[in-house]
Amino acid sequence: MSRLADPAVLNPLLASFALQYPGVNRAAVVSQWSMNYMSIVLPATFACVLTRHGRIDFWGEEAVLFHEHGQPQSLGLPGSLPALSAGERAEYWSQLIHRHMAPLFATLAAAGGLAPKIMWGNLVAIWDGAFARMDPDLCRDGFAEAHRWLEQAVVNDGRLKLRGLQRMVESPAPQICPCLPLRRHCCLHYQLHEPVEGQTPVLCESCPKLHRLPLAEQVSYLHSIYEDA
Repeated sequence: MSRLADPAVLNPLLASFALQYPGVNRAAVVSQWSMNYMSIVLPATFACVLTRHGRIDFWGEEAVLFHEHGQPQSLGLPGSLPALSAGERAEYWSQLIHRHMAPLFATLAAAGGLAPKIMWGNLVAIWDGAFARMDPDLCRDGFAEAHRWLEQAVVNDGRLKLRGLQRMVESPAPQICPCLPLRRHCCLHYQLHEPVEGQTPVLCESCPKLHRLPLAEQVSYLHSIYEDA
């Protein structure tokens, strides 16, 4: 896992993954790969740290990423994880961000020709989404503190505050949900889908493109998302 940020290791995975999306903008494919990867890594990390009191050292050699045709599938972990106390968690989150994600995102950005801020936005979205699924009320021991840690996280040599990349806003369709996350930057997922004339592109509920549509279109689209869920 420590070598995943090495272009010689990562680029073949991305090339294999891109075969699922022939003709699609490479930036969108790489952004999607980053989200798929973090959708595996972040929930597993939170579970290990907050419920098993152990750490996954992604910068070591023991964690292994299993994939199929470049698509991240699962993590292989050692039978026993190094212990991690509650007082060491903040430092661990910092290492996760700066020792693992930052070099990985630098390689992904170079491979896809996209700005790292898009992948940092992906991280914030998946960070929040993982907590929403695991403990939506943030009432379990340590979960609220871990979720709040992102508020003080800064990357890109101090130029980018992670919490500023997504915020909660009032929903245009409160009968479906009272509030929605709003990302600062689109993750480009809509580019993975062939556009259909006369139809709204395939957007997520937090996409800034969706929130810029006329109100009636936002409401209609949110209904379609939740009715299909």
